[in-house]
Amino acid sequence: MLKLRLRIIGCLLAMAVCPLLGAAEPPLRLGVITSLTGMASSFDHFQNNGMRLAQEELKAQGTEVELIFEDSASLGNKAIAAFNKLITFDKADAIISDDFGFAVAPLIPLADRSKKLLIASSLPQERFCKGSKGYFFSVGTQFSSSAPAFDAFFNAHPEVKRAAAFVYDDPEWGETYMGIWRELAAKHGVQITDEFLNLEATPSFLSMVSRALAKKPELILLAHEPITFSKAVSQLGYKGPILAANNFLEALYAGQSADEILKQVFVVEAVVNDSFRKSYEARFNEPPILEAYTGYELVRIAVKALSISRSDPAAAMPTISYQGVSGPIDFTNGACSGNRAQWGLFRFEGRSLVQVR
Repeated sequence: MLKLRLRIIGCLLAMAVCPLLGAAEPPLRLGVITSLTGMASSFDHFQNNGMRLAQEELKAQGTEVELIFEDSASLGNKAIAAFNKLITFDKADAIISDDFGFAVAPLIPLADRSKKLLIASSLPQERFCKGSKGYFFSVGTQFSSSAPAFDAFFNAHPEVKRAAAFVYDDPEWGETYMGIWRELAAKHGVQITDEFLNLEATPSFLSMVSRALAKKPELILLAHEPITFSKAVSQLGYKGPILAANNFLEALYAGQSADEILKQVFVVEAVVNDSFRKSYEARFNEPPILEAYTGYELVRIAVKALSISRSDPAAAMPTISYQGVSGPIDFTNGACSGNRAQWGLFRFEGRSLVQVR
């Protein structure tokens, strides 16, 4: 009887211990706040694919990552609702967000209050870092670092002395470019004949472009919605060069058509390495424009932090430094914004970009 009891106890202990010994580490759970619909959905399509590519590569390396997507629709109130759901219902280990700055900024105090790591693809400015208690970080590209690529255009085109600028009036993006252009115009003796700053997502550019062309600019600077703009420029017959910010590609490769003016367009864009470009194109049959690259890095950074400390990944962020696919990713300098992407000046050959600087 004693032997039988000992055998039963042994079996019960084995049943209790063995599952623990064989239990797999649960997947890392990343909440993703993104525009599945709304104004940024065409851009975020690329970032979401970049995230999926990183997820697949990490799985092949033995790290399981679950991506839980929530739609912000490019609206601040919906981004807040998505954040609350992801941390309370989905129990996400960390939150990553790929949307406009105005949809990310309201999440920073929520991250601080809930002590949840939040990494965004926008808001690279230091003023947002200073307003956080150490739970907000950004992989947003430093648009100010694009100045040398724009400068290369002006160096190559000394004949340009008059330019008109069309800018999306957003301080995290369009106004940064406008500041660069003003400085370069002063440096190269270029007169900016008009500055059209507008907060409409897709304004009717006809009247604005018509007024600008009446002053005979030799160059158009564009950091705004490119498709509606391209149609207006074509309709009004402008044939000169267009120097565009990175978003020209986003709309072009999202299935829109602007082929009639591509020969006029120069684009300043982040330069990604060949390995990432080939992997992305093979997987999704589309080019890895800026958002694809930032989405890829968002997941890699979050996983690195969680691998160091799943319970407090924000504390691990200041230790992260590695070579990203478009330049150094480095959070060790005490700043919350760690992306040091390299920028280049490109032209189109057909619908493909070729770097000219």
